Amino acid sequence: MGLITSTYRLMYLTAYQLTLETKIQWIATAKMELVASSDEILALGNDLDPDNPAIKQLEARRDKLAILEKKLDLQMQEYQNRLKMVNAELDSCRGAVDSSIQRSFSYQF
Repeated sequence: MGLITSTYRLMYLTAYQLTLETKIQWIATAKMELVASSDEILALGNDLDPDNPAIKQLEARRDKLAILEKKLDLQMQEYQNRLKMVNAELDSCRGAVDSSIQRSFSYQF
């Protein structure tokens, strides 16, 4: 690849890397909020009679939160895998840029 093409690819990959990192941070924040909500639900249930219908509702909500947390885990894993691939491609692209610069400026007179 030429220097301009490699530089453009480097900028694109860097932007995509930042996008993936931002999405991973959002998911981590959402997971923390889910855990806090789940803990609150468990705390509410401790004071009630186990046969109370409200306990059944709280347990159902807790189960839904657990399913959502698993979905977030899968999404985060996908983004982390993509990030690894982007980082590998970035390393390759940086090498191409360095190589293009060396070829462009290593004239022999």
